Amino acid sequence: MTACDGGPSTPTSETKKTEPPAKVEAKVEAKTETRTETKVEEKAEAKPDDKAAAEPAKPAAAPLTVTAGAPGPAFIAVEKKGIVRLDGGKFTPVSGADTGSYKQLKVGADGKVYAANYSQILRLDAESATVVAGEEPRMPNTASDYAVAADGQIWVAAFSAIDHFDGKAWTSEPVSVLALAADDFPQAIAVDRAGKPWLVTSQKVFAREGDAWQPVDLKPAKARSPYYLTRAALAPDGSVYAMGMDSVFHLVDGQPAKKLKLGGTSSYTEISVSADGHLALIDVDKVTASDPAGKLRALRSGKNFTKGSIWAVAADDSGRVWVGTDAGLAVIGPDGAKNEWPSGAAPEIAGEIKGILVVGSGPAALPGAGEVRKGGLRGAIVDNDGKPVANATLEVCPNPSFIYTKTPCADQAVRFTGKTDAEGVWTFVEVPLGEYGVAVKVGSKWQTTLGFAMNGAMKEGEVFDIGSIKLAEKK
Repeated sequence: MTACDGGPSTPTSETKKTEPPAKVEAKVEAKTETRTETKVEEKAEAKPDDKAAAEPAKPAAAPLTVTAGAPGPAFIAVEKKGIVRLDGGKFTPVSGADTGSYKQLKVGADGKVYAANYSQILRLDAESATVVAGEEPRMPNTASDYAVAADGQIWVAAFSAIDHFDGKAWTSEPVSVLALAADDFPQAIAVDRAGKPWLVTSQKVFAREGDAWQPVDLKPAKARSPYYLTRAALAPDGSVYAMGMDSVFHLVDGQPAKKLKLGGTSSYTEISVSADGHLALIDVDKVTASDPAGKLRALRSGKNFTKGSIWAVAADDSGRVWVGTDAGLAVIGPDGAKNEWPSGAAPEIAGEIKGILVVGSGPAALPGAGEVRKGGLRGAIVDNDGKPVANATLEVCPNPSFIYTKTPCADQAVRFTGKTDAEGVWTFVEVPLGEYGVAVKVGSKWQTTLGFAMNGAMKEGEVFDIGSIKLAEKK
């Protein structure tokens, strides 16, 4: 096989320019070989008389709290790998959250740090994670977003309901109480420091008044409608931000909604707010950052950090911006100085970075990037009848694009190109550890797999077999 553009320096196959692709997807067969390992520790069964001799139980970890301007750890959520803590110059998986999929790392109104998966909400302590909701009693619905109040109560926005946990039991309200339009759904939720919940739907914002949700008038903010709201965040003064596609609203109880001055026409997808008011927003291929005084700067993919699709962002109190991309992790200081960990340079965070949260001013010391760790990838291409597709042109990169000018992987920092053999099999060696997708050229069109969702189990020095990729049926 051959490789290029960030892969090993072996000869490359020539790739021709193609027309824009048809929107089709290749399917990954269920027989994919995972090659994962599960470590099981065998423990001798303790007899009643042995209990006194057993090691004493460790005391419960003290909750980690946020102090504006003070140093603190950074937390990075990596798909399938869980949450990784960066502190003391090293990356360390967080005990209790060291596998699985986590989202929405955030600071609650109580000043503590939280994360969620699809069925649980966890508090991140100094060295471990503790489940605070979702075990018994179970959460009524799969959470789209959640918020923790100053007294520890939890609010959850779900697709069809709004759920509330008072510390003892869950209650649930159907989304019908909001009288939304057919294409409007709950997206995010926040609780201000005074204890008032704010619910964000695709086109509206509601505040909790007593036992009812009251709509908030966004017209005074003079923002463009429709709003396409997707995120809510706690502002440094204890009020709430609601983020739309091209606007961020500041919501203060009893005052008209205001729009933050962030400059230009944008397309925001994520927002991060530090304890002292630094902001960072993902805006397609750049990050828009703002300091507490409102001074703006734009950090661009390929200019201020290694080119790649931006997955996650965070701001810290020292003015640094943290960016997770399909090329790795970058930290850019207010003076433009940067630290970067390419995919594979820090195996603990190799993969899709789902979220970043930095406590206070963040870690004082950052580790060096180190050597890029590598493994291999192998797979097979088969047609709709399961027959091998020989001599097929393919590319492997972290995030093959459906929209491109040359090929789906042409703009990726790490890219491998080649062809299948007579049995439809392809293999690439010396691939930096990470998540990868495959694009296959069928005639004059490209088909891509589901991006980076296949191979989080890559291991250094081993070839990971993703199994067979079945091409979509020609139409």
